[in-house]
Amino acid sequence: MANNTGIKYGGRQRGTPNKATAKLREAFTELLESNISRVQELFDKVAEKNPQKALELLLKLSEFALPKLRAIEVNNEPEDKHTSLNINIIDTGVPLASCEKDIVM
Repeated sequence: MANNTGIKYGGRQRGTPNKATAKLREAFTELLESNISRVQELFDKVAEKNPQKALELLLKLSEFALPKLRAIEVNNEPEDKHTSLNINIIDTGVPLASCEKDIVM
């Protein structure tokens, strides 16, 4: 029977990582950590022959350690472009104070 209600039942909650992906990342991390000296040697060899390629490799490997940042758009425009302000001046018959001594009684 199909769920035609539009309400999600069961499954992962939003933000819960996929178990297979988490295990794969963990295995890859362990592989790198246990072979860090070998990775450094290989990186140094590539850097000697082709520094540009070494930089590209470094950037690709950094994606596994650092999250990618996304550009966001900031919109400083007001949502309602036509704003009106009405000011009504009411004559109360009380004179306005022209200086501080007019206020103090």
